Amino acid sequence: MAFNWFGAAADPIKSFEFRCDRCGGIHSGSPSFANEAPYSYYELTNDERTTRARLTDDTCVIDKDSFFIRGTLEIPIEDAEDPFCWGVWVSQSEESFKRYLETFQDDQTGDGSFGWLAITMPGYRRTASHEQIEHLACNVEWQGKGQRPLIFPHECDHPLYTDVTDGITWDRAIELAQMVMHPQ
Repeated sequence: MAFNWFGAAADPIKSFEFRCDRCGGIHSGSPSFANEAPYSYYELTNDERTTRARLTDDTCVIDKDSFFIRGTLEIPIEDAEDPFCWGVWVSQSEESFKRYLETFQDDQTGDGSFGWLAITMPGYRRTASHEQIEHLACNVEWQGKGQRPLIFPHECDHPLYTDVTDGITWDRAIELAQMVMHPQ
């Protein structure tokens, strides 16, 4: 049993699980979703994707001058043992991109770079324009040997920054998961 600062029993941390309002199924485990490519990749036609882009599981280069790496953005869920995880893409300078590739098989802990979030995420829209999220400034914290980096948005008035910093409720995690699993 866990205890809080005052010695009283705290609510136990538990595995995330919910009954889906949209499909009726039970979904167990921390929600984890990934964007397969950066937003810019989807703006290309299928023909352009073959001639102008090179996409792997972890990197994307468009027109030999736009560089992206895949990372993980974690949003804590109140009372859940694991966070809500998003596989996201961030832009990189050519210098950071090359350094990342050259050292990926090394322990990159303590290294990192600056990037711009380059994806859309259901449930998150720009506050002022109501556009889907894209291009939020982020710190990219590189990890151990062969691991994807962790992504942290810079402080701003966007709800994604607030959720990454403060966490989300169980109900908000369910709402986000249902948006991704069952788009309308």
